[in-house]
Amino acid sequence: MRITNVEKKQLSDVFHKYKLNILDFEATGEYEVFKIKFKYDYFSFSIIKQKTNGYLIEYFSVDDKNAISISTSWNGLVQHFLMWTEKLVAEFNSPTGWESFQNTNFLNAEYEELNSKFTDIEKIQTKQNIEDLKVKIKLLNLSPEKLEIIESKLDSLSAKVDELNKFDWKSMFIGTIASLIMTFVVPQEASGMFWEYVKSSFHNLKISA
Repeated sequence: MRITNVEKKQLSDVFHKYKLNILDFEATGEYEVFKIKFKYDYFSFSIIKQKTNGYLIEYFSVDDKNAISISTSWNGLVQHFLMWTEKLVAEFNSPTGWESFQNTNFLNAEYEELNSKFTDIEKIQTKQNIEDLKVKIKLLNLSPEKLEIIESKLDSLSAKVDELNKFDWKSMFIGTIASLIMTFVVPQEASGMFWEYVKSSFHNLKISA
C-alpha cells in the first residue's frame, strides 16, 4: 500500500484554499504513512493506508489534545482533514489571541523582578529570541512597510535589554506586541499566527529573578 502523490496533492490543495503557509508545517512519512504537523504546537494529522480505499487517521485538533482515531475511506479522510484545517484557520485568525496573551505569563514575570537586572547570559538569550521572532514574521507575507515597522520595534526592544530591569522590559515588550496587533500593523488575518510566532520564540525564555 502507498499514499500517492495525487492524494497528497489533494490535501495540499486544502491548505492553499485556506491560505495556510505550508512552511509552518512539517510533512513526514513515506509509502503507506503520511503526517502533517504544525511546527509550533501539538496540532497534527496522521494517515496510515491499510488497504485500497481504507485508511486509519489520527489527528490532534486545536480544541482537543486527545487524539481522535478513525478508520475511514479516502472521501471520509478528506472530510476530517477539511474540518481539522478549518479549525486551524479559525484559531490562527482569531482576534481573541490578544486575550490569551494577557492571561499567559509565558515570560515568567514576577513581583521580585521590579529591581532585578538581566544577567549577561539572559541578555544574549533574550536578544536571540528577538532575532528568531524577526525571522518568523517574514513568513506572514506582510508589506515591506509593515515589516519594517515591526522589525524597528523589535530592534528597540533588543537594545532596551541592556538598559531596563526585567520587569520594565517585559512591560515594554507586552505593550509593544499589543500595539502592533491593536493598531493593525499586524493585520487581523495574521494576528493569530503572529501570536503563535511570539509564543514559539519565547517559550524557552527562563529569566529568573
